[in-house]
Amino acid sequence: MTIYSLFKEKITSQPKNQQYRVIFSFKDLSNREKFLEKNKDLKFLGKIDFIPSIYLNLEKAQIINYEKAKLVEKIEEDQKLFLSMLDVLEVLEINDYKNSQISYTGKKVNVGIIDDGINKNFTSISNINSKQYFLNEIVKDNDLKNIKKEITHGTIMASVISNRFKNVDDNYIGIAPNVNYIDFNISNSDQKYYFSNILQVFDKIIKENIDIDILLISLITKDCSDGKDILSLACDQLVNKGIIIICPAGNFGPDPYTIGSPGAAEKVFTIGALTKNLTIPNFSGRGPTLDNRTKPNIYFHGSNVIIPLSNNLRLRVSGTSVSASIGVGLIALIKEFDPKITYNDIIGLIKKSRINLNYDPKDQGLGSVKITDLFRELDLYHEKLSTYNYLTKRSLILSIECLIVFIIIFYFFYFFNSWQF
Repeated sequence: MTIYSLFKEKITSQPKNQQYRVIFSFKDLSNREKFLEKNKDLKFLGKIDFIPSIYLNLEKAQIINYEKAKLVEKIEEDQKLFLSMLDVLEVLEINDYKNSQISYTGKKVNVGIIDDGINKNFTSISNINSKQYFLNEIVKDNDLKNIKKEITHGTIMASVISNRFKNVDDNYIGIAPNVNYIDFNISNSDQKYYFSNILQVFDKIIKENIDIDILLISLITKDCSDGKDILSLACDQLVNKGIIIICPAGNFGPDPYTIGSPGAAEKVFTIGALTKNLTIPNFSGRGPTLDNRTKPNIYFHGSNVIIPLSNNLRLRVSGTSVSASIGVGLIALIKEFDPKITYNDIIGLIKKSRINLNYDPKDQGLGSVKITDLFRELDLYHEKLSTYNYLTKRSLILSIECLIVFIIIFYFFYFFNSWQF
């Protein structure tokens, strides 16, 4: 049994009475129960079954002593996670939005969001299909409309993906407005989030066989990772089970080696932020990972993005979690087209339509993508000469104009003939 190398390095110079929140992981559930039986006086906070483990608070001296325990495979910090969005910059009025060119809308695609909850009290997402889970209980769909007016981080994520406001052509401005949501609400009064919170959600997904196509984890650690921590490894295992996981690159740039966990996981999509000018803003986390792998994988817009929430409220926000949400929406469209598409398949598609951002490869990963080319690869993108609604309205106007002309001509001849007699 060993102490995770990055954690051991962190605690080496600390006093013996320094307290840490830690995770003990085991080879299997049997070894965990044997360990707990031998250490009945040990007070732990909870258990994780997906990766057999317990999490607890210990002083440094106790951690060093448990390093000798034969049944424990690894001891590491139950690291604190941070939501990857900067402060809301402005509250503004609503503007017109670009017309969507994509015919797919994310139907029958199940998107899980691990965050501080989705508040459906806002017009932008009041009609989305969703089911909400708390860490220890399930809430029925009818109870989802919170009385609170709180603009949660999860609310903004869902509003990027599935915003139900319409543009001038009567199309939803959300990238994938018809996805189904599984809202994993890990909010708490302290607003503190740890590895163990995410691992509890993973447990629920596995035990209850919750059907998820795409999972957005909107949190990341401040400390850089080599992808060998318990959360990163757990993410890789979920990807092996067919779930596509998307994580933000974090907002701790611009220095290199600022990709934390779970963004450093080998098999997750780690997404950085771009400005409208296709430059990487200073806040966006930079690669490589501590073991020198290239991350982020890709970049999407995430700086000064305007999001309407209601008729008189819109937000201007920045952060890599906004970019990650855009990535979720785009991949949801692809999943609707091909439900069996895998992580590697999507990476292949991105490589065919990538845009070089002219940064060091360890900073930019695959760069960004030309969205139209990405969807042309799947025959999802088609230029619209005129929208159906436009043609309908135009036809109605022409019909009325013709009717008016006909009436004028009719009355002209009627009165002309009457005058002749």
